Amino acid sequence: MTTSEKLSFWYCDNCNRTLNHGEFRYNCTICDDYDYCERCAKTVDPPHPHPMIPELAYGRAEKKKCRIKDMATTIQAAIDKYWDRHCMGTRDVDKENSSIYMDSYSWLTFKIIGDRANNFGHGLRRLIEPRGYLGICAGNRPEWMITDFACTFQSIISVPIYTQFNTSEIAYVISNTKVSLIVCDKQLLPIFINLQSQCPSLRHIVCMDPIPSTISIVTKENGISIHYMKDIEKDGSTNQYDCVKTQPADCFTILYTSGSSGFPKGTMVSENAFRAAFPQRFPLSSSAADYIYFSYRPLAWAADRDAIIITFLHGGRTGFFTGDPSRLMEEIAIVRPSDFAAAPSFWNKIYTEFKTSLALITAHCPSEIIADEEQRLLQQFSKLIPNRCKLITVGGAMVSPVLLNFMKRCFKHCSVIESYGITECGSVTYNNLAEDTLQYRLESVPEMGYSLEDKPFPRGELLTKTAQ
Repeated sequence: MTTSEKLSFWYCDNCNRTLNHGEFRYNCTICDDYDYCERCAKTVDPPHPHPMIPELAYGRAEKKKCRIKDMATTIQAAIDKYWDRHCMGTRDVDKENSSIYMDSYSWLTFKIIGDRANNFGHGLRRLIEPRGYLGICAGNRPEWMITDFACTFQSIISVPIYTQFNTSEIAYVISNTKVSLIVCDKQLLPIFINLQSQCPSLRHIVCMDPIPSTISIVTKENGISIHYMKDIEKDGSTNQYDCVKTQPADCFTILYTSGSSGFPKGTMVSENAFRAAFPQRFPLSSSAADYIYFSYRPLAWAADRDAIIITFLHGGRTGFFTGDPSRLMEEIAIVRPSDFAAAPSFWNKIYTEFKTSLALITAHCPSEIIADEEQRLLQQFSKLIPNRCKLITVGGAMVSPVLLNFMKRCFKHCSVIESYGITECGSVTYNNLAEDTLQYRLESVPEMGYSLEDKPFPRGELLTKTAQ
């Protein structure tokens, strides 16, 4: 059976035909697991009452399980296994006016992502040696992960840098790790050019976007080589190097966190420790065939980066946030992720809006119908999280029982869980249960006024140790 004849996991709910692998299926944004084939989507009269979005139908991948050995081999195995699936996507813009966003996403396949990452890795070898330090500083986009994978393929130590850091913090990170090459977007390019005098180790900047013509003059004055990412990829496609694997105990990446005070603090994470965050195997299941992740949190934060890689290893796809907070809910509705995670502050905003709306609606209502009005309002608010989402995770800070109860009442189509982790050591608690392998203790912090002798309860800094 050829690729074009291979059957997919989906069938048309109108004509009952099983769709072929690679064929478009039109998925309802409201009804659960409801799809039309392309012909029915265009010809059924009357048409389906809800919006239907074209998505690819996938068939079964090769029935082998890919055991996680090292990150480079594992990532390449996923590329080879899911090569023709959608992998990473960005929101479409109007062709005439790039400031206008469309209600759709364009997707790159696993093969395209894999080819670009491999070529970029080859091209980087002209500028940086294996075991060198490379900084990544940009908004959420496929190029961030392409850079991350390129580093993995060539055993280059990645140093993610938060875009929210000020210039002093960025300079500190570069100097602290002796970063020699930065990959950034055009918005951050001037910042890194101006930091050269403070960061003598920085010799090369690779821009993910076309370089503005005005930049070249500044480049000569500061002595930094500036390159366009696609030029590096093009060079790497013709001048290739062998893949360099990172040894289990070698440093794989350096994760910076702001901590409680002072400059950012770097955590050296070995290849072995980084792999500990992922399942040891990633077999294909029918549910994984349509797994979708929405990336909106900073990729320098371990949680979002790990989530994208887990999605990647399972053959799922990731839609990236444009970066405009006012469009966040709009883009969640377009991507319709399979699960969604956010800090309590995000859910508190929704809860506050709910309470305000409920107060206005019930201000002059008889007491006996208030409960009905509340249920109707809960149903309206539940649509903020699309029907495809089946899991909500709250993490990053303590969540109140009142808020948690509201979430469970409102988003009944989702399981709601609490999770807490630390950059340095990964997951700490899951639904208020400590991980089995966790070791922890409390330590006094005199400079913050916290002591183990405090009453009625000891206070201090929580020290944890995990398998990571």
